[in-house]
Amino acid sequence: MQNLEWQKIKEVFNQVCDLPIGEREQLLKIHDDFVQKEVRNLLDSDEQADNFIEEPAAVELGLSQDLNIGQTIDKYKVIALIGEGGMSNVYLAERVGFEQKVALKLIKRGMDTRAVLKRFKLERQILSRLNHPNIAKLLDGGETPEGLPYFVLEYIEGETITKFCESHQFDVYERLELFRKVCDAISYAHANLIVHRDIKPSNIIVTNDGTPKLLDFGIAKLLDNELENTGTFQRMFTPEYASPEQINDLPITTATDVYSLGVVLYELLSGVRPFNSKGKSYGEIANLVLTVEPQKPSAVVSSQWLVVRNTSENRDETQNEFTKPKPQNPNPKALTGDLDNIILKALRKESESRYQSVGDFSQDIKRHLQGLPVTATVDSKRYRLTKFVQRNKKSVAISAFVSLLIFSLSGVAIWQGIVATRERNKAERRLAETRKIANSLLFEIHDSLQDLPGATKSRELLVKKALEYLDSINQESTDNPELLKELSIAYRKVADIQGEPYRPNLGQTTEALANYLKAYEIQNNLLDKLPQDLDLRSEIATTSKSVARIYQLHIFNLEKALEFFRVSQKHSEFVAVNKPNDAVVKSDLAQTYIFTSELLNEKRDNEASAKDRELAIKYNDEALQLDAENEYVLNNGALLFSQIGNEYGNPDYNDFGEPEKALPLLLKSLSIREKLHQRDSTNLTDYTNIAVSHRDLAEIYVVQNELGKAKESLQKALVIHEDLAKRDSDNIVSQAGLGYCLYKLGTVLMIDGQTEESLKLHQRAVSIYQKLYQQDPKSMALAYTLGLSLERFADTYFAKKEFAKALEIYRRSVDLIKLCNTDNSTFETNIAQSRTTLKLGKTKQNLSQNCESFSTDFQTAFQLIDKVKNETRLSPTNSAIYEEAKKLAENIKCQE
Repeated sequence: MQNLEWQKIKEVFNQVCDLPIGEREQLLKIHDDFVQKEVRNLLDSDEQADNFIEEPAAVELGLSQDLNIGQTIDKYKVIALIGEGGMSNVYLAERVGFEQKVALKLIKRGMDTRAVLKRFKLERQILSRLNHPNIAKLLDGGETPEGLPYFVLEYIEGETITKFCESHQFDVYERLELFRKVCDAISYAHANLIVHRDIKPSNIIVTNDGTPKLLDFGIAKLLDNELENTGTFQRMFTPEYASPEQINDLPITTATDVYSLGVVLYELLSGVRPFNSKGKSYGEIANLVLTVEPQKPSAVVSSQWLVVRNTSENRDETQNEFTKPKPQNPNPKALTGDLDNIILKALRKESESRYQSVGDFSQDIKRHLQGLPVTATVDSKRYRLTKFVQRNKKSVAISAFVSLLIFSLSGVAIWQGIVATRERNKAERRLAETRKIANSLLFEIHDSLQDLPGATKSRELLVKKALEYLDSINQESTDNPELLKELSIAYRKVADIQGEPYRPNLGQTTEALANYLKAYEIQNNLLDKLPQDLDLRSEIATTSKSVARIYQLHIFNLEKALEFFRVSQKHSEFVAVNKPNDAVVKSDLAQTYIFTSELLNEKRDNEASAKDRELAIKYNDEALQLDAENEYVLNNGALLFSQIGNEYGNPDYNDFGEPEKALPLLLKSLSIREKLHQRDSTNLTDYTNIAVSHRDLAEIYVVQNELGKAKESLQKALVIHEDLAKRDSDNIVSQAGLGYCLYKLGTVLMIDGQTEESLKLHQRAVSIYQKLYQQDPKSMALAYTLGLSLERFADTYFAKKEFAKALEIYRRSVDLIKLCNTDNSTFETNIAQSRTTLKLGKTKQNLSQNCESFSTDFQTAFQLIDKVKNETRLSPTNSAIYEEAKKLAENIKCQE
């Protein structure tokens, strides 16, 4: 046969392999007898899943030119052939110049059809998604000089999971614990939308240190790849481990892997597979899988034990594998009951009747190991009592004896105990009812109102009522951990509504902090009793982060803020270690570290700030790798890009003066936020964040002297802020956002010479902030922002040379900013006070006021910014302020 003939055969095979038999025959008839014969041979091989094209026609005809031992591909030297399949070979190789053994997988010569190449590249794509300690890692990839693709995997030395358990004489407990690690790997793959489809012992290798490694994703399926639903590769599986839907060529889901895992566990505990396949054809095996219910594993093991007892040492070695004794297998009693039920549930014919996830399967095994009731066994009071007694045999025996003694000695005491129990139950019912009402107010009624226009007053009333119920519960003496946990979450929810920064809130900062701290206290007390409770630690991380944000943004106490941020990070890191594949936990950590990076920058600790920024980037990358479409992960990623971009080029952040680096990061942040808003146009947080991104971009455009783009960005932001403010005039965050955008746009118009339009916008901004500050006079954030708004308002009058009006407004601005510039404040308040004081002095100078007065202003301005310069770097904008203040302070001499 010539190469051209083989190419023709491959083309025809690819055309007909996925068609029904009748249509295949119609297409085959148009070709000559030789091609028909060769294609039918390939189709027959295709039906035998165990040996799918194991010897392709190219190999049979001597056309294959696969790798030779000693040959080098790129930087890998081939040592030996260690695996051979229908489409590809796997070689043991060594990286040249390193003592690193790897497994190199290469498509066979002659099998490089378009379909096979597509499948091979898909396998490489799948492996690139996976980074799990129990999955063989993808290390490298490339092409041979002939253009055949290959990839390089971690080389795993060890035994198959069944052989490893036999050679190490593992008991049932050890086998189950090992199996659960395999389940973790499959769950991770499923979380990445990958179904393995070929789980069997030979694809689970256990290393010498007892670590199982999942191999061979050659026929794995991407659940998000609609182009890969049917066809030849879906039928490439090992029938003994295949699910009924694979046999029937039905849609594949994660339940397919649940079934195959069930077969592996059956074999791991009984020594045989559910069905005896020895000597049977593919059709016979398929019929068993589809129609026959497997025996209970305990019954199989029981029969093996019987054979062992009744068979002499010279027993017949010709027994088939289904009845061959396995002396190393456990006592049948160890499998009877829960384990039988767990395995058989995984092996149900209907996919919807199996465990709905591998995690559920593994969790039931864990519950069995802990002596707890399992979902696979029909629940009943008797069953639960039996499980309790099994877990607590000694305690139950002692309790029974003591109970008998007490009963015989004091019937009156027992009756009193019954009465006390009834009263306690009544109290607990009352608490439960109160809790239910509070939760209904907070989590049902409130959440349905929060996005409704004009709902702030109603939300405020609901919070008031919910707090009455919560305080009532808190005053009750209770040691119920679940009740206390719910109580703490409810207090945190109330605090979020009252004053959580950057979200729609009631502007009650002081009250919010008090309720956050109530939640924090309850959670910390619980932690002493439940140190391993990951949900509780996550709640503490969330609460402490919110406390930190209040201290940072509203009270300007950076020391307290950093203290609570570190608490949040500690608990999130504990959870991350125990849930390494949880994208939300990693994203939480990224968010908290970007907050502390920002805070440490404000505290002038540049080195510590850089370290936390690196950690934020690291955790954000890990979260995106785990779940790149998760809304929470994307939101935090946008925040990260925004924060770093602002540090590069936004003058409001004492930036590095690198707007060219800032711009792409801020545009990326905007793109993510717009994508999230397109998914859910009702989400007001996403909507607000788009406006924030436009404001940040405007700052960069101003620095680059592109005032047209700056105005355009701020006008887009203003449309959003106006809309949000109209929806709910009582919403503090919406009103503050509108005020901020107005004074920013007013500033750009002033720079552009449009002073009259600028004054109008500044007047509106000042009016908004004055009203907000009157509502929450303890908020340093509102006082500070009002001061900044007044500064820009005065700047416009100064630009118009209306110095008397500018002077009055500058004085108010300086007073407010000075109020915020405490010992705990950031350097930004120092700079702001220096800047406004300098402007105040220049205004007095223009009015020819007393020289001593404006000279003192210049000296004060210089001292304030000189202190910052001595402690940290200054941005280009702030350096210009420093130079001006220094020059005026040194050169203005008043005559005595």
